[in-house]
Amino acid sequence: MTTEKLIEERKRIGTWGQLNPARLDVIRNYAFPKTLDAGCSTGEYVRWMLSQGYDAYGYDLLQSESWESEAMDRFSTGDLQKTHFKDEEFDTVISFEVLEHVDDVGKVLSELKRITRKNVILSVPDAELYPIFKDSGLTFHHWVDRTHQHFFSAKDLRRILHEHGFETQFLGRINPVYPEVMLCENLRIPSVVSKVLKRILWALPFRKKYFMTLIVVASKRHS
Repeated sequence: MTTEKLIEERKRIGTWGQLNPARLDVIRNYAFPKTLDAGCSTGEYVRWMLSQGYDAYGYDLLQSESWESEAMDRFSTGDLQKTHFKDEEFDTVISFEVLEHVDDVGKVLSELKRITRKNVILSVPDAELYPIFKDSGLTFHHWVDRTHQHFFSAKDLRRILHEHGFETQFLGRINPVYPEVMLCENLRIPSVVSKVLKRILWALPFRKKYFMTLIVVASKRHS
């Protein structure tokens, strides 16, 4: 993947690197003190972890202007397939929305295993194909991201982690989908009403819920 294409897509989508409450919860529950954010983008997770007392660092293919605002020595750039870090330098490595972009997933996971001592926390778009989406003529937003080279179902993610020396501790889904928002837009219902309707419908116990993202915690398997 060219860096030019990556820059273009980051600008087009505009949400890369932003804090996500569901991911923060997983970090709180599973990340150990010295943590690397591999593919840190703007560095928001690094700054948040520093504010929470973590010994946090960031690493990305591209440097972000926001790194210069503070803690610049916490950030570095390079290829995630071969980093400059020492063996088991970090307790935890987090990597959010990264694996789908890299050229070689296996090489990246092998490198993450080398530099982490305890575990990894990863998130990727959920590539599960639901028949209702086909019938409705809809798709998840991540299917149109032109920098995605790999697509993972939950089964795929567990398998590839196991193949590269990790055991899954936790796998869940985050980032809910709200089809009723589109319905309200179609019916020209005011946005303030659609927001209330969205909350009501989401709370219904019998509603089938869909999520866009898989998040996994996997411990390093020591031989």
